[in-house]
Amino acid sequence: MLCENRFPLPGSPSTCTLDTAIVPLPSIFLIIALGANHFLSRNNVAGARTPVAPPVKLHILYLVMVGCQIAMTILELVRLALEQFGVGLLPFNTIGLICAFVVLLRERKSGRTRRTLAILAVYWFFLTIFEAIKVARLHTLEELNPTTTKTSQYPSSDWFLDNAVMLALYFIFFCGETVNLVLMRRQRNMEGGYKMRSNV
Repeated sequence: MLCENRFPLPGSPSTCTLDTAIVPLPSIFLIIALGANHFLSRNNVAGARTPVAPPVKLHILYLVMVGCQIAMTILELVRLALEQFGVGLLPFNTIGLICAFVVLLRERKSGRTRRTLAILAVYWFFLTIFEAIKVARLHTLEELNPTTTKTSQYPSSDWFLDNAVMLALYFIFFCGETVNLVLMRRQRNMEGGYKMRSNV
């Protein structure tokens, strides 16, 4: 079973639907998008690269935070398994985050491409939206308080808190990539203006 023994919540989506059909979707599409991007890159259809790699300290902080997010998803998987709630398709989230980490690590020296910036920005955006829905539903679960017992391996309050932390990190990642896209666009416009002036 993908998510057995889940407490039924009033309304929808259920926590089972969230963990099997909603929250993992961005990571599945990320894996597909990165595969397509790799194919295009190998065929010399490269996106525009930032001429300067991001500041070392900020990029390292970004990598550390993504690493922490990977750890948070693994923690959720382990605790759900211990509680025998089933993990749904949540492992795809961990895989997607690892892929994002590898992309960020590889592009540290070569610079970021506009295409991967856009892919990651869209990825963080949809993860933020879907995770927000999940946090709202887990807040309802916490209010009903069905799993907070002395013998529970994963109290509803802990489940809510873990996902609230993940939501905050996804939002930070989305804001960071959005700023990067804006800065890249502004830099390209400035370079275009300089070229026009030099031609004149």
